Amino acid sequence: MKHLYSKILLILLIVGMVQTTFATQSRVESMGKRPSFFLDDITIFDNPANATFYSSALMGELGFFDQNKTDKLQKGLNQDPYTPWFGALFQFSLSDKGMRDPEMTIGGFFGREHYEFTRFVPRKVVPYGADPVPIPQTLTNFDAFLAGTTIDGSAIGAHVYVGVQDGKQDDPQSPLGGSTGEISPNAHVSILSMDYGVNFLITSEASMEVTLGVARIQYGPSRKTFLDPGLFSFYSQGRLFIDVNALSGQFVTGYKVADYEVPGWEENFYDVNAGVNVIIPRGLVWFGIDGIHIKEFVGSSWDKWEEKGEFFTVYKEPGSRDKVLKDRTDKIGGIVSFGIERNIWGNWLILRVGGQKSFIYEVCHNESGKTEKAIVCPAAPGGEGNYWVTNPYGDGSLDDHVGFGIGLNIDNKLKVDANIAEDAPFRNPTRGEGRLISRVSAVYSF
Repeated sequence: MKHLYSKILLILLIVGMVQTTFATQSRVESMGKRPSFFLDDITIFDNPANATFYSSALMGELGFFDQNKTDKLQKGLNQDPYTPWFGALFQFSLSDKGMRDPEMTIGGFFGREHYEFTRFVPRKVVPYGADPVPIPQTLTNFDAFLAGTTIDGSAIGAHVYVGVQDGKQDDPQSPLGGSTGEISPNAHVSILSMDYGVNFLITSEASMEVTLGVARIQYGPSRKTFLDPGLFSFYSQGRLFIDVNALSGQFVTGYKVADYEVPGWEENFYDVNAGVNVIIPRGLVWFGIDGIHIKEFVGSSWDKWEEKGEFFTVYKEPGSRDKVLKDRTDKIGGIVSFGIERNIWGNWLILRVGGQKSFIYEVCHNESGKTEKAIVCPAAPGGEGNYWVTNPYGDGSLDDHVGFGIGLNIDNKLKVDANIAEDAPFRNPTRGEGRLISRVSAVYSF
């Protein structure tokens, strides 16, 4: 029993040391695109209980540049990056005896986009027998956290996200931003989500985290009551960490299941994975494999439109007598990913590299008869198709094969991470085109 308590104390000491090892979204994207197999502060958006692992801190991003879109910018044009965000976590001790636990953590973040929800929001909605109505972007975009630890070191947490706009469609191209645009009572959108998470010790060498969440996605012009069907999405994910002394690291296995639903569109997502993370001299290496299964059902009420070379989704509200046909896809396959980071100059300069490759076999059925306008299965009008798909090879997007980045660590207080554009080493420096950096993130802990 004494040996067991000593191991638990060692784990708690390690967790206490982790409090000063903040990282960022830039770190994740430059070393494998995903934080599934190691602890990182960005995982607080996956499991709010993880907010208790870190000390009080200010966090944020200047935003990111999509390299595909920056090619359309005029030379010399000054444009800020997309979706900057910022916020803070504050940790308070609830013990008056100098013990680490129990503690409470509260926090809030402004401006962070949740792509897993916003991808289901169309650019326009076409009411039955009426003109298209633009759907505004969510403007509140606020994440709130409340988490705490118990005396034995277990953690629980809750997270709420609110993204709302009502009555106005802003003009993103205007230099005045939100002060211009179209005022319309039909223009509204709301994304509300809430999730709860736990993180606890199973044995002296194993810990587990689990999250359960629900989200509600609605957009105009039709007004619906809160409990109307077809608006709710449910999701859960978890991870198991097992210390492996022979590796000087951990074996990690996890899962994610989700049922996303908006009018005329449903997606069922299943993921199981396994991997390892290994501490190396002055750095970290991780490797993982995912098995995924995705099923999508998209009604013929959804279209893909093009304006000025940009593609976006449109939802057409069906009439009472309209027959809605559903295109559907069934994807099954896997993802191989890895990440490496290492201090290359003292403790203040860090180099990172990582990547991912997906192997997905897709079987699609096209019932709507659409081709280029179809959301799924556009290549098999009125029939079905079977083919392999993968993530982008090297188009500069945030989901392509390889990432590369650097980090600066100043006195273990201020940490700045940046993603380097993959084509930067091959670019002619005299031309002055493109972006050298695609994302910049920063953390200041205190």
